Amino acid sequence: MSKNKDQRARTWTSVVYPESAPENWREILDGYHVPWVESPLHDKDVNPDGEVKKAHWHIILFFDGKKSFEQVQEITDALNAPIPQKAANAKGLVRYLIHMDNPEKYQYKRDEIVCHCGADIDEYFALSSSSRRVVFGEMVDFIMDSEIDNYADFLLYCRKHSEDEWFDIAVNHNTLAINKLLDAIYQKNNPKNKTKNVSLDEKVSQAKEMKNQGVKLAVIADTLGI
Repeated sequence: MSKNKDQRARTWTSVVYPESAPENWREILDGYHVPWVESPLHDKDVNPDGEVKKAHWHIILFFDGKKSFEQVQEITDALNAPIPQKAANAKGLVRYLIHMDNPEKYQYKRDEIVCHCGADIDEYFALSSSSRRVVFGEMVDFIMDSEIDNYADFLLYCRKHSEDEWFDIAVNHNTLAINKLLDAIYQKNNPKNKTKNVSLDEKVSQAKEMKNQGVKLAVIADTLGI
């Protein structure tokens, strides 16, 4: 095995401290035209002894090709940041921005992660098949307990209450099952009405609302029967 192991990498990370970073540090980093992401401000992290850590941001840089330590350090030096570190696991690092897999740490909000220069991190938050089944079970329990019987109402609830995982599953994975469940609840609560008497104006209004929520046109048509 060669002793000259390649020390370059495509993904690098560092930490930025408000007290030492230039005021326009984001603009400086954007100027390199490298996709990067910024964590929420970590101002609630604590050391094992309970002492509060200095507030900081985690940043991750995604290069198209491998970059050396020296090349990346040139960027982090411009931010007065500590030396950069190679990312061994990009998915784990992205999820660490909010301590998603570290329940013992303070849980920051996913919607406070900021993507710059075209960075896309959605794939790193995708649920596994087994996790989707668990979440789907939670959705079914909620729908039945709440007796929600309208697909648009359920999607609106997900959006208003930041239930991003529920919304993703309802739109992209289990749309048919969710629709059948909602229809069954409606039929149970309205045994004399086999079909919903919805006016054209109401359907148009619901279609617009669902489209604004990111629902695919084919799903809207199937749901509203248009």
